[in-house]
Amino acid sequence: MADVPANKLAEFIAKHHRTYQTVLWTVVIASVLGGTIAWSADWLDVQNAGYWGAFLVNLVGSAAVVIPVPGLAAVCAGAAAGLGLNYAGLAVAGATGSALGEATGYLAGFGSQGVVQKSRYYARIHDWVVRRGGFALFILAVVPNPLFDFGGIAAGSFGYPISRFFLWVWLGKLIKFLIVAYACRQSISWLVDLV
Repeated sequence: MADVPANKLAEFIAKHHRTYQTVLWTVVIASVLGGTIAWSADWLDVQNAGYWGAFLVNLVGSAAVVIPVPGLAAVCAGAAAGLGLNYAGLAVAGATGSALGEATGYLAGFGSQGVVQKSRYYARIHDWVVRRGGFALFILAVVPNPLFDFGGIAAGSFGYPISRFFLWVWLGKLIKFLIVAYACRQSISWLVDLV
């Protein structure tokens, strides 16, 4: 039953391949450009934007597929006790933005044979995601590494159900962001006390 929307999406992409590619790359480029402009204009400064800023920085960073944007750093900076933000709330906002942003990698895998799929890492990660599914996506999401995009592309390429994709990715990223936010809160407090 869950595969029906995925099959319809695959059929739509096959019929409208050029349109799909154009829309996907437009979203990625707009995310990168919009995020860069917003970051340089201090619109995404977590100190000013709070939870919403953590969400947006991570959404843009994850949507940028293999282009690093400091999502973890935004959550870490927002965890400073002086800002008055709850570290768990920051983790939820960051994980939600990041998981939603990973849809670009998933969709890239769903409809293309890109340069990333020719990478030596891609074949290994693809096989692991095919064999282990949600567990592989969860581990890739919880461990800070630049290889998660390969996992998203792999999941999209073999039609892993998108609802399960978002669930496992969000859970993994939530744990990662909780650990980072808590550790940053504690270390920032420790550094302030030390100085």
